Amino acid sequence: MTSDPVARFLAERGAKVDRKNRMRLMKSSEILDTALRIYQRMGLTFLRFTAVPALLCLASLGFVDNFVLPNLFTTSSNGSAGQVMGEFAFSVGLAVFVGGPLFLLGVSYTSALVVQLVSEYMLGHAPAPEEAASVASRLLPKLFVLNLRELVLSISGILASTAIIGLSGYIAKTSPDSDSTAGIVAVVGGLGVFAGAIIFLFIIASDALAVPVAVLERISARDAAKRSRNLLKRVGYHPSGTGNIWSLYFLLLFLALILAAGLYAFIGIFDLRDHFSNLVSSVPGHPLLVQAFDLFPPFVIIWTLLPVWASVITIVYYERKIRLEGFDIDVLASEIPVDRR
Repeated sequence: MTSDPVARFLAERGAKVDRKNRMRLMKSSEILDTALRIYQRMGLTFLRFTAVPALLCLASLGFVDNFVLPNLFTTSSNGSAGQVMGEFAFSVGLAVFVGGPLFLLGVSYTSALVVQLVSEYMLGHAPAPEEAASVASRLLPKLFVLNLRELVLSISGILASTAIIGLSGYIAKTSPDSDSTAGIVAVVGGLGVFAGAIIFLFIIASDALAVPVAVLERISARDAAKRSRNLLKRVGYHPSGTGNIWSLYFLLLFLALILAAGLYAFIGIFDLRDHFSNLVSSVPGHPLLVQAFDLFPPFVIIWTLLPVWASVITIVYYERKIRLEGFDIDVLASEIPVDRR
């Protein structure tokens, strides 16, 4: 903070003007634009504090990809229904209760940190990254429980449909080749997975503000999810706020495709994978190092896009409070000097 009173006054005045520009009703495009401008200003801070959480998310995806998916629809049993379903349930359990918590730890910490920093920016305060990191560490258990609850609720349809597909594999193994039951069950399961993915997106969209609510209002996980749904629902002539979250889905998909195409094209054009493999060929654990190199593009995508998600949901949180609760009036009223006489 500068010691020059004139410079300090101008800085505070500029912060108030910026805050008035942000504390207003916004369309989806304006929300996304504001989030990207915030990312331009504080992106390096976000990335500096969220590299390790992004690695946890990557470890979760790597675990599921290498140890769960290859064994999900295969079995070592001799046709026993109990063994087939037991192995299937074990694989699904590994994905949900081992891979899931790793991913949620990274998402919870990143969300808590970014939500606080973006909130300070929206309110016209000077962001304090170290303090935000400390608060994120304290809130990590509560946010982990919150996100675990949302994960179990949102993927319940996908898990049920996956179980149906696993059942079709058992039916195919124990029934004659001329029996079409297994194929019908597999089609039903596949359609169920597609429907479950849509339901997953709807549930995440309706509860998207639960993390900002839990971080900024310090309420329980269940109450945070309930308040998120209340803030996002349609009220009178105010439209539902879930459209903002669906716009965010498309933005993240677009950014992920751009990043993936650019990274893989760069690696392919310059044969970086082969050069790296030759460079570490004499190093112990060479295959693991090459596999780690292959995970670099997914890591960059996760590392850079998680803060975008957290930034947008924080802005949507304030926009809905302004729209439904007149939060901007409270903020502007706090700037009016009060004559104590």
